[in-house]
Amino acid sequence: MSEQEPDRTSELRGETGDVVAGAVTIKQGGARSVHAREVEIRQGGALRVEGHTIDVTQGGIVLARGQEVEVTAGGVLAVVAGEAELEAASAAVVVARGEAELEQSAAGVVAAASAKITDSAVGVLIARRVEARDVRVLFGVKEALLLGAAAGTVLWLLGRLRAR
Repeated sequence: MSEQEPDRTSELRGETGDVVAGAVTIKQGGARSVHAREVEIRQGGALRVEGHTIDVTQGGIVLARGQEVEVTAGGVLAVVAGEAELEAASAAVVVARGEAELEQSAAGVVAAASAKITDSAVGVLIARRVEARDVRVLFGVKEALLLGAAAGTVLWLLGRLRAR
């Protein structure tokens, strides 16, 4: 089962390659690439998922691209979405055109128009509007700029000293 019809609904168990369908459900399995309007992953994973609605529970994705991406008790390396929601999940990078919502989650970088974060940890947060409760942010925009300037100055000085 490597390719599916775009208008069909597919349910996958076990491992498969590339899947194209109207709706895809992966239960306790995995896929290399999934392209569908609706994607649901339960205790499974995929390398690359593209769809309008992506819902992951106890699973993982390397790259998730969609209008609505929701991850519960799972992990994603990178999320690019219109709206992103992580609950008890982790992500290295979350980029949302609209709102990024994190609850009891962790993310390395969150960049969104609006961020709603509760009981979570974020490395770098870039957002126009932030609503936060019990959040640990390592670097906001100002801190990231200051760190970049300080690191640039130190590297410049080390380069000058090395030239001597």
